[in-house]
Amino acid sequence: MTPATRLRLAAAAAVLLLLLLLASQPLAEVPRRLRSLAAFAPKELAVRRLGGSGTAFDRRYFSFLENARRRMPPGTSTVFLRGVPADEAHLYLATYTLAPREVAVGGPPTLGPGTVVAVYGRQPSETEHPLAVLPEGFLIGPP
Repeated sequence: MTPATRLRLAAAAAVLLLLLLLASQPLAEVPRRLRSLAAFAPKELAVRRLGGSGTAFDRRYFSFLENARRRMPPGTSTVFLRGVPADEAHLYLATYTLAPREVAVGGPPTLGPGTVVAVYGRQPSETEHPLAVLPEGFLIGPP
């Protein structure tokens, strides 16, 4: 295949993709999406994800996960979630955001090396000794 043929095929594929995009949503929606794309494109990946549709069901929860990911101690292999809705969307977002760590709901009887509990939706009590306090919750690690 010659370079000119390859270029023509790529252009045809791009036009087809644009037509499919326009056909799948109202024409009035396209300018809003282009403005959104222009506004979010130069921003950090986490900010772009926060503004995207994948986190639209619970943006505060995504903010919690992103803050937890950033404050996670090195060597953490497993994260137990508490206070998180037990539906598929919340678990999937946690698994995706905290990868490659294993994610489970609940918590172990005792925390071993490499395990952290991420508590969502409340601040620590006086008896809890968090590794990190986040705006949306806190992290507990092994003693």
